[in-house]
Amino acid sequence: MKNHRIRSARYLKAQARVTLLCGLLAFIGIQVGLPMIGGSDSTAVRDPLYEIKLTKLRERMKENPQRPLILVLGSSRPAAGIRPDLWQDLATNDRTPMVFNFAMAGVGPRQQLIYLRRILAEGIHPAAVMIEILPALLNQSDNSCEDYAIKTHGMQAEELASLAGHSVPTRSPNSVATSEEADHWSSMRLRVLRRFAPAWVETDVQSNASPKQFTPWGWRPFAKGVKVASAEEYRSGFERARAEYEANLADWKVTDIGDRAVRQMLEVCRQEDVSAALYLMPEGTEFRGMYRPEVRAALNDYLAAMTQDCGVPVLDATEWNADQDFWDGHHLLADGATRFTQRFCREFLNKFAASLSDSPRFSQVPMDQQR
Repeated sequence: MKNHRIRSARYLKAQARVTLLCGLLAFIGIQVGLPMIGGSDSTAVRDPLYEIKLTKLRERMKENPQRPLILVLGSSRPAAGIRPDLWQDLATNDRTPMVFNFAMAGVGPRQQLIYLRRILAEGIHPAAVMIEILPALLNQSDNSCEDYAIKTHGMQAEELASLAGHSVPTRSPNSVATSEEADHWSSMRLRVLRRFAPAWVETDVQSNASPKQFTPWGWRPFAKGVKVASAEEYRSGFERARAEYEANLADWKVTDIGDRAVRQMLEVCRQEDVSAALYLMPEGTEFRGMYRPEVRAALNDYLAAMTQDCGVPVLDATEWNADQDFWDGHHLLADGATRFTQRFCREFLNKFAASLSDSPRFSQVPMDQQR
């Protein structure tokens, strides 16, 4: 009996060593494999939010093959503030343009340019593209907030190359790992788990990139669909917004980085025979108060120049919503998004859609593939 217990103890120790060794090998494999996955062509792993929106867009196109596409690009403001489903309710026939919300948090003009080129490369040919003008992101310097939002690890080589002239820091292969890199591999682990073992990911973390958070037309309600912010919630949110935007708006100017990205998007649209429009999302009274009068005048001059130089319509909806419609002075809550979208459809989208004549551009198929 004693010898049996000794043999059992030895066996358990041996098993423990094997288990530990297997775990170590698995850990090493993950560390080696994740960079390979991160550098793959799979946008589902590299850029999960983009993949979620792209999947939903393809589903809507498959359901509506005859309807031309108006694609909305932009930041978290339109992502939370534009409800294409309300436009969908107004569709009168199978030739009424469909609107899809492809806006995402942190996206400024440079990333809009990346996404526009990426979507066209997917073989998707919108009839028109709506490009957001977020004033703070026209004032881009080496310390601008879009630099912090751009995740260069999620981009392919040609996308990085296209940003070479846009002041986005790149990393040499032999450089020391940065905090962004650490964040990237941490998020990469979550992305892989979400794709292959979603049950292993905590619910609150998983929801950040869950298709269930988006409506079929790409809208994602802000603050989990809260209808009204309490006074404390609004004040806390606005103070965060003030800390992020006040210095930028106090010294606001149109820099070459932001302006060039906008003009490049318009040039891409011209080359692809895609109509384009520029738009500004609503802002609350306190948020608008961060613009000095001369700054607001300079912004108006810029918008007028874009219309004159590029021949595109500009919608300035800055003052369209009441303060109670916002979470923090610049992100619309669900009811505010409904009110904004209804007016957006009535006062702008109806006219804009009607201006798209029944021409080859009114097709989802690229010009060179049309017969």
